[in-house]
Amino acid sequence: MVKYLASPEGKTLAAVIGDPVLHSLSPVIYNAAFEHDQINWVYRAVNVTREDVGSLIEEIRILPVGGLSVTMPHKESVAKLVDEITDHAERLGAVNCVSQNGSSLVGHNTDGEGFLRALEEETGEKVAEKSYLIIGAGGAAKAVSLALGEAGASEVIVTSRDESKSQTAASLAGQAGRAGSLKDSRRVDVVINATPIGMAGTGNLGDSPLSTDDIHESQIIIDLIYHPLETAFLKNARQIGAQAINGIGMLVHQAALQYTIWTNEEAPVKVMQNAVIQKISQ
Repeated sequence: MVKYLASPEGKTLAAVIGDPVLHSLSPVIYNAAFEHDQINWVYRAVNVTREDVGSLIEEIRILPVGGLSVTMPHKESVAKLVDEITDHAERLGAVNCVSQNGSSLVGHNTDGEGFLRALEEETGEKVAEKSYLIIGAGGAAKAVSLALGEAGASEVIVTSRDESKSQTAASLAGQAGRAGSLKDSRRVDVVINATPIGMAGTGNLGDSPLSTDDIHESQIIIDLIYHPLETAFLKNARQIGAQAINGIGMLVHQAALQYTIWTNEEAPVKVMQNAVIQKISQ
């Protein structure tokens, strides 16, 4: 009996799983891309509890599912349930994308590469030889740390409320990585907020991890949050003349990478980006 992944007649199903997940913007992003490319797929958000995620993975093995996106709290558990796993996903211990390779399920993690593509697109500059401060040490922070280390960052400093987690995240950047503190904020080229501080719906909307005194105009200030489009942190950055970048680019580019994994087609990135910005702005 199919519990979660019944495909609409005549269409290939792709889905995002999480708990909660019905707020996800992924259906907006992917369905805009499928429509633009005239691909007969449909993408849905499927709420799955921790207890049932194993059953859902077994459904994928017997159903014609085009692809699966994975969000919290299932990224770590799905990494243990797939048959094969890419190097990045293995190093992070987390999967955000599942594809099929014959009878095998393959786990991927596109977050880090999605971040790099967004950063280079929005700044027009290479990632290498710059110094970075990452605020936060969760899954997004670890993916960014790993990606920055591989891309040749000169220094990747991670700070969070948990020193051991900061050290773990920083170690993914290799020799460039170290744990630090918010006091490092003015001495780096790029500051990245990878915490929920300032996110809509969290109770701290309007808060910022740093004040205008903690950053300066020659820096690039990035907030991985995309709702609201401009957080208090980014407003602070704009006030002092720094370049401010929100999380839309990373959201869209990590999704675009998944789209290509599943379809073997280049993703219509601008279409995906416009769709999600329009949705958030409503």
